[in-house]
Amino acid sequence: MAISRKLQERIKDVATELRQEVYGSSGIPQWGTKFTEIEDVGVEIGDALACELISQSVQGQASQAEGVGRQECTVCGRSGERDEVEPRIVRTRRGDAQWLESKGYCKHCRKAFFPAVPSVGD
Repeated sequence: MAISRKLQERIKDVATELRQEVYGSSGIPQWGTKFTEIEDVGVEIGDALACELISQSVQGQASQAEGVGRQECTVCGRSGERDEVEPRIVRTRRGDAQWLESKGYCKHCRKAFFPAVPSVGD
């Protein structure tokens, strides 16, 4: 995906805000701060932002899938019920992405299952 000019400008604005959060109102690291220290801060913030963007995007997909899938138990095939939501965590190249997915429960065979909906991210 190519980042649009508009998005590049927004990223610059957000970076300015974040530098002020990290380094104070000037947004400038103290003289003598090593490049590797500045880089470490940038990488940590970038990874956190990437994980949050991924988590929110996948949570949106999971929320759209609510009520779409079958409610049959994946073990015995009988009708099951949506029981609760289950946290999902996936390791990405930048850290962990997290979201909530519906979980079903079969009263007949007493097994928990995830309703058959298209997988998040497919």
